[in-house]
Order: sequence, then structure tokens, then C-alpha cells
Amino acid sequence: MRKNLVYPVMAAVLVAWALFVGGCTVDESSHFADAAGTVVTRLEVENQQESDGSHPDAYIGSLQGFRFENGVLQEVITAFLSDGNGAYVFHPQRIEGELCFLANAGEVEVLQHLLPLRSTKAEFLSVRADRSALVSPEGHVALSGWMDLETASSDDASVMLKRSVVRIDLASFEQGVEVLYVKVAGFYREGYLNVQSVVTTPTDAPTEAFEQEYADFSLRRETLLYLPEQANQHIQVDMVVAFDGAQHRLSATLPAVIRRNTVYTLSVHGRGGALSVDLEEDGWESGGQVESVPLLKGLVDVEASDLSEGVRVNTSGDSVFIPYVRTESRLVIRGEAGTQVSVDGQVEGVVVQPVSGRGMQQIAQVAVSTETRMPGTREAFVYLDVYRQQVCTGRVVLVFEPSPVRLEGLIRLDTQGVCDFDRYVEGELGRLTLPPGKVARLEFDEDASKWMKLVPDDGVYRIVGGWKPNDPQADGRVQEGHLVIMDEDGRNREVYPIRRRNWGLPVVYINGTWWCKYNLRGNVKNFSDQVPIGADPAPDADLAAYLNQCSEEELLALLGYQYQAGYPDGYPLKHNGTAFYYEGIRASAGNFGTMAPEDMAPDGYRVPAYEDYAFFAGSNDFNLGGQGTHTYRNAEGEELSVTIIERNVSLEGHPYGIIAFYDFQYKGAHWVLCGLGHQWNTEPGSIARMSLLLATQGDAARTWMMEGYAHTEKPGENWLKFVAHNNQKTRVIRCVKKPVEYIYE
Repeated sequence: MRKNLVYPVMAAVLVAWALFVGGCTVDESSHFADAAGTVVTRLEVENQQESDGSHPDAYIGSLQGFRFENGVLQEVITAFLSDGNGAYVFHPQRIEGELCFLANAGEVEVLQHLLPLRSTKAEFLSVRADRSALVSPEGHVALSGWMDLETASSDDASVMLKRSVVRIDLASFEQGVEVLYVKVAGFYREGYLNVQSVVTTPTDAPTEAFEQEYADFSLRRETLLYLPEQANQHIQVDMVVAFDGAQHRLSATLPAVIRRNTVYTLSVHGRGGALSVDLEEDGWESGGQVESVPLLKGLVDVEASDLSEGVRVNTSGDSVFIPYVRTESRLVIRGEAGTQVSVDGQVEGVVVQPVSGRGMQQIAQVAVSTETRMPGTREAFVYLDVYRQQVCTGRVVLVFEPSPVRLEGLIRLDTQGVCDFDRYVEGELGRLTLPPGKVARLEFDEDASKWMKLVPDDGVYRIVGGWKPNDPQADGRVQEGHLVIMDEDGRNREVYPIRRRNWGLPVVYINGTWWCKYNLRGNVKNFSDQVPIGADPAPDADLAAYLNQCSEEELLALLGYQYQAGYPDGYPLKHNGTAFYYEGIRASAGNFGTMAPEDMAPDGYRVPAYEDYAFFAGSNDFNLGGQGTHTYRNAEGEELSVTIIERNVSLEGHPYGIIAFYDFQYKGAHWVLCGLGHQWNTEPGSIARMSLLLATQGDAARTWMMEGYAHTEKPGENWLKFVAHNNQKTRVIRCVKKPVEYIYE
């Protein structure tokens, strides 16, 4: 249970604290008095053995605090004072939310890119780190722990820090047992810095092997290495151990899940040459135990076997190396009569089937067939154990080599070799690295759009997804292309289908920006809720003229949604019998200015920034004029014109009043700004009918708006402004297309 103390900043408390820590200067005490609040807490390392915290596994060196409110990072605290006995004092900007302490994490560079008021808790929790960054240059391991500032109590306080790493130890305490060599292979070198809800590993984390040789490791224990926690069934340990006048090769596999804050000790014992891996408490958490035995050897009769091209057998006959391409082999294993072979292990796409043999020497035949292994697969093993009278007398290892093709990025192949995004994606989808002798290309069906392309880039191929403006087929249908990899002579052809949903919104091109023609409606992430390209009610016509003459039901369907930041479902305009209101409006909301611009827009689009809307204005407070057409120059000196049309409408069976359409024209292109006004609080009737607040990202306080007036109210006045408005007021969302590298025909 963790607790914390929150003290108001009072002189008496500060003096007491200064006396308590003993090392604070007068200047430091003065600094406390200037703060709005002081938090004091005790930091302890979980399962700490050393009372003074001096051990590298329990030492608190550099310290950072990341404070979150409502899932958004508010500040990064680096100023901490310690009494030297585990108590720390610091001064947050507000004593609200939750705080994560990170100790000894200065080598995790991605933390430097987290920005207050921009980065989220989810981004923080997904921070990953290389194993080298999880241990400081001084040898101190990364630690983390959380405290809740909002439930602060006045009780004795402590926050428990947990190590972000797994520790692997080697121990040999039996006389005559000497470890000469140890190898730990197949582990992921990257993992998550913070505790996850379940132990998991980043999907593209690289693997690594660790090797260590010894002259005579015996009668002692030492730490081999630190690893990120990970779910990994392939961490293999191999050792060479001298015992009883001979050298023994021993093998073990670590548990499929190894957890942070846990020590895994490789304890070598000499009882019959057995090797055990004990998960001992040893000052950290404790685990279970796995036993492994010495590797035994079988023998493959190479001359009698039928091996596919590329299949190799080592000189001792106990290991068979099978290439990643499709193969069909028949292995003959030698041994005494009466022996049997069993198969231990399973690999996707591999079939291993023992077949009984004849004769005194050829005891068994094993049929091995493999499909082409896909990019991203790792080296895999199947074991053929040879038994005689129920005693294991040998082992043959089948080594299935990984594909030499590297495919990184968003593309993930399923077990059938298909990547189906099942959503709209664009930009760089993956990076393809080919071994010598291989070539790649993209293939499409005859009538299909070439929506992907391969871009050579410094020895690799970038797989880039494109976009087609105003594509009438961008209605959610599946687009497919095939990534084809083959030998230069066309042999060993590998084909991997890549699919996405083709979605898009009607757009118009203005000054280098693709602007959406219509406001968002419904759910901002759901293309199906938006005006589709194929059903654009005014694909070639004058949109402002269409809006001025279409039915009021159609007008409401096109313009009748407003939004608050952080809530993707729009608020439809309704009437309760007395007044109009936007159904669902909340008393508080997020900030469009500080949110990621993609968060409140469909995939491939974003909320506009200041400069996007600024193109249409002559200044930050610009009067466009009244009804009719007006020509003017914007702040950049570009000439535009705007036609302002007013319409008096009734909606939901009730009079609504005059609204306006603003038809901007630039070099022959038209873009129409329109809406039904914003609601400023939750009370029905609180709607400014001709005041359009436009969702704008990049500024925490100000937003663009159209402050419109009917000609009967303030003739000649319609102001395009960049001004301050609170977050509760609803916004129109008119998206722009995100920049895209590849535009296809």
C-alpha cells in the first residue's frame, strides 16, 4: 500500500523540514516558501536487502517525476531534495492527479520527447528502452513507482519503487563443478520501461545473444546480465561445465514469461551432470524452478538421407540446418536396433513425421517438410529424441533458419502470410531489407489502383501507401496489392498480400492544402458517418448555391453537428419543444489546441492549425464584409474573394433564424465555410446561431471563429477572428488532409 504526505507551505513546516534534512540551505528553504504546495514522501525499493540502499539494484540516483491529470502529462519534476534516508520533498504546480517516479532512467532518451500538456499517459506507459538504457552508466538499474496526489493522506508515507529489469545470475557452489562457458540467446533487448497490465514485448523488438567465457567459475555467484521483462518462449541457455574429469554441454530454457523485479539464477549442480535453473528470492521476488539435462547426441546418416537443396548436416551428425524456403527431406538416423525416435517441438509451417526403418543400423526415417518461412520469423528448433528401452540415448536438433528478408514497420503478416490492416492507412507502411540475390516488386490486379509503391532508400525498400483525391471508390472497399519477393532468376517466389480499406472525404485544393468540403458529423473517426465522395451532393456544382436551395432536412444533415475536444461522438442539433440545443454537450471538455491534431479526425486527416485558417484572413481580426461578393488580400498578400449568402431556415419543425454560407474563392477553387453556430453552455437555448467556433490545434487558449451577423442586425459585418474561447463551447470540425508522400491516379 502506498501513501503520501501533502503539506501546505507554511513557515513552521518549512523550518521543521529544514531542520529535519539538515543539509538544506537558507536559499533552498526560501524556495519552498515561494511554492504553492510541498509534497513529502518516502521512496523505498521493493524487496530491498541493503538498509542504506547502496547496492546498485536498490540505489536511487537521478530522479524524475511525471505528473498526469486526466491522462495528460502536466509537468516533469526534476527538483527533489532528500534527507539521505529515503525522504524526498518536491513542489508540483498543482497537488492533483497522479505522479510516476522514475529513478536512474536518464539514459532513456525518448523521455526527453514527452511534452507537458501534449503527451498522454498512454504514450508514457508505452515508452520502451534498450536493455543498456535500463542500467545507468554507474550501474544503477531503472526504478519506477506511482503515487496518487489527489488521495494524499497525513499518515506515514512511502512509495514503493519497482525495478524495470530482470536479473540473470550464475551460481556454482559444489566442489569440482566449474563453469567454462555460458550463452544466453534469443532474448529481446528492448522492453517497456513502465509496468504493463500484462507482461508483453514490443512487436519489433530485436533479439540478442550474450556469451561469457570463464577460466574456472566455481564456488561463487555473480550477475550475468540485466534484461527487460518479456514474454518469450525462446530464451535458450547453453553451458560448458567441467565435472568429474570431463566437459559437459548443458542446456536449459528460461520460463516463457520473465518478470521485472525478479532474479533468475542459473545454479549449476554436479549430481549426474544435471543443470537446474532456480528462481530464487535473493532480495527480489521469487519464482519457480525448471530442470534441464545435458544434451545428448544422435547421428544422421547423410549418405542414406535424401536432403533438399540447401539442407546441411554438421560434421558430428547431430544438427540439421534447414533453409527458410520450401523443402522436402527424408532423414535417416543411425542407432542400435530396438530404438525409437520421438519428436519434441513444433514450428509453424513445418511437418516432422517419424517413419519406421529396417535393418540393424538404420533405425528410423524422419520426413521433414517446410513451407517458406515468412519475413520476421526467428530461428526455431525441433528435437528428435532417440530412445532405447525408454532411456534417451541421443538427440538430433533440427534448426529451421529464419527468413533473411527483414520486414519492419506497420506491416504484420499473419500465419497465412497476409497483412490485412482492415482500416485506412497511408504513408510508410514498412521497410524491406533483402539479402543478396533477392529482388522485390509490388503487383496489383489488372483493374486495381496501384495504391502502394516501393521506394529505394539507402539499401532498403520503403513500402509507401498512397492517397487519391476525390476517389469515387474510396467508400470502404478493400484494396489489395501483393508484395512479391523472389530470386533474381524468378525462382523461390514469395507472395504476401497487403490489404487496407479505401476511405476518403471530398476535398478541394487551396494554396497547397487539401481542405475537406464538409464539416465532420457523427463519430469523427468513422468514415461511414461522413459525407462520402461517391455521394457528394454537390460534386461539380456550386456548393454555396446548393446549400442555399437544398431542403432544410438535408441542410441539417450536413451542418447539424458540433464537438467538444476529447469526445469523438458529435452532438446533433435538437429542439426540446422550447429551445434548440446540441444533444450530449458536456460541462467540461478537453482542449483542441493541445490535443494531437489527428485525435479528432478520421485516419489520414487532421484538425487545422492556425496557419491553415489564417490564409483566408487579412489579419487575426478581419472583417469580410456583408452579403455579396468582396475581393481582398490576405495577410500574405494573396488575392481572394468571398461571397456571403444568407438563408432563413426552420429546423426540427421550429424557426431557427438566419444563417450564412461563406464561399471563399482562390485561383478558381471554391471552399465554403458554414455551420449552425456554437453552444456556450449546457442550457438549451444557449446557441450563438451565426458564431462558428472552428476547431483549431496548436494554441491552448485561442481558436479561429467566424463571428457572423445577419444584414438586419449588423450590416456589413462578418469577422474572421483568432481569439480566446473556453473549452466548453462547442466547435465545428472542418478537417484538412494530412500531407501524403504518394498521390496515385
